[in-house]
Amino acid sequence: MTGAADLIGSGLGAHGIATLAFAAVVFGLFVWDRLPITTVCLVILVALPLGFVLAPLQTAQGEIDPMRFFAGFGHPALIAICALMIVGHGLVVTGALEPAARRLSSWVASSPRLALLAVLVGAAGASGLVNDTPVVVLLIPLILAAAARAKVSGGRMLMPMNYAVLIGGMATTIGTSTNLIVVALAAGLGVVPFSLFSFYPLVAAAAVPALFYLWLVAPRLLAHVHPPVEELSEQVFDAEIWIEEGAWLDGRHLRDAFGATGGRLHVLELRRGGRALSRLPSVTLRAGDRLLVQDTAANLKDFESSLHAVLHDVDTEEDEGQEPAKSENTEASDKADKAEKAEKAEKAEKAEKAEKAEKAPTSAVVAQMIVTPTSPLVSRSVRRERIAERYGAVVVGLRPRLQYEGFQRQNLADRRISAGDILLLQGESEAIRQVQRDGLGLLLDERYTLPRQDKAGYALIAMLAVVMLAATKTLPISLAALGGVLFLLATRCLSWQDVTQSLSVKVVLLVAASLALGDALELTGGTAWMARQLASASAGLSAAWVLALLMALMGLLTNFVSNNAAAAIGTPLGVELARSLGVPPESFVLAVLFGCNLCYLTPMGYQTNLLVMNAGGYRFADFVRVGTPLFLIMWAGLSYGLVLRYAL
Repeated sequence: MTGAADLIGSGLGAHGIATLAFAAVVFGLFVWDRLPITTVCLVILVALPLGFVLAPLQTAQGEIDPMRFFAGFGHPALIAICALMIVGHGLVVTGALEPAARRLSSWVASSPRLALLAVLVGAAGASGLVNDTPVVVLLIPLILAAAARAKVSGGRMLMPMNYAVLIGGMATTIGTSTNLIVVALAAGLGVVPFSLFSFYPLVAAAAVPALFYLWLVAPRLLAHVHPPVEELSEQVFDAEIWIEEGAWLDGRHLRDAFGATGGRLHVLELRRGGRALSRLPSVTLRAGDRLLVQDTAANLKDFESSLHAVLHDVDTEEDEGQEPAKSENTEASDKADKAEKAEKAEKAEKAEKAEKAEKAPTSAVVAQMIVTPTSPLVSRSVRRERIAERYGAVVVGLRPRLQYEGFQRQNLADRRISAGDILLLQGESEAIRQVQRDGLGLLLDERYTLPRQDKAGYALIAMLAVVMLAATKTLPISLAALGGVLFLLATRCLSWQDVTQSLSVKVVLLVAASLALGDALELTGGTAWMARQLASASAGLSAAWVLALLMALMGLLTNFVSNNAAAAIGTPLGVELARSLGVPPESFVLAVLFGCNLCYLTPMGYQTNLLVMNAGGYRFADFVRVGTPLFLIMWAGLSYGLVLRYAL
């Protein structure tokens, strides 16, 4: 066993020994997984500067400033990561990807096998430019809903989709935060900077057999998996879709409405004026017609978008043929009142629009509210309470307390409300909370956030501009991404509340801590010593085999500890190892980058693994069963590609 004196004699001093021991403890804490990652990162950021304060380190350039270990908070890699998370969040809150996602959902229902291939290729391509997590978050509910309609198991599709996203994420420098950290650390160590698509061909070549495996083999290995049924069960509401003049449905047949929604639209009644029409597919729809439908909140909003129609605000509706008879004096008085109210409403609407134009964007939601026994709504109707007029939140659906009551053939606005009924409210979050504060009911947890679809184009422009500026090296990725954030704020796609919600404290601390630990190992000679030990252990092996072993080592490590933390240790190690072997350091840097992305073996290997594990009902063994062959396929393909490219 090597003693301390031998280590010091080999160029590793007391600071190096202490830093290596500290790194080992940190890795042990990551593997132990009993402390939150953020806590471990905070320990790193406190212990490293404190250690160099208590035991200063002298170098040829002078004494090391302990405060340098906080520089990671201002590192371009962290700035780029945070800015890209914000820009990616813009795509989510504006629903920019939803039209394509709806078409994909329809395809899954009609041709599951081909749809899975499209999902794999599309997810892999998108994740090279968009952060992995938003892509997975967007696709999980769509795949589950489509699979349920097609009567196939969503569990056969979720894990392959997740792995395709991870494969695509390693293809560009901005695909994952790990890639950004490796590239930034390598540039700081004197390695020639990588462009956005420098290693895209290598990943694309290795991805071909991997995607075929995920398409043809992985679903068979997951045939026994079935997502929890309760994840798909939701409350069903009665609602009305109103056909306005000049709308997409005006003049079309009812069959067109069924086709636009993939056959999912459940029409209970078609009303024209005070009459109910036959629901034949050949019936022609006209302006003023109302489709009385019944479905979940999410599906109702999806129908609204697919049909280019609106869920009718039952609070303000006027129903022909349903008003009670009135005397002439009453009618004249009502007309005068209506004219006055209309004038006031028009002025109020203009004032409201002007006020909203000056405000930052807010989060509109569809929320469920249960009517309590003490609510003023009990035994009254939505029309009489004027919820929209008083609060700015509209009622777009109702669900009776007793399921056997079913759909009532009377206007939703005039339906008598009972305690225990559930109303579907749409509006801004604060308006809906005010409804609860005034005692009209209790809000349930189920909420559906409405995307700001009128801003979707701006969100797409921002993402494309960031990608193009970074790809052409017109601007550094951090500056381009910050410019994208500024554009989204200026066009009101995002509010500052959205910005804060899109950022992750865990990511910020993890990046800063990993950069600090990597810097400490570099300063104290720890990485150089580890490189010499690895080179010595692999004596007699060719550089190609050393590269392959390094990638495999990083791949195994990243499945049990943070891939960003592994990257912070592995990048300087790879550079030193390459230089000691006299080969291009770029090859070993890419070996580390690829290895830190091979997180297929465990659910804790990457955060999206945990997302699909929960949604798909997977067990730990499912990740090992499906992930192990994929790990070997990607490891072999990427290693061979690097050997050929750099002539090792």
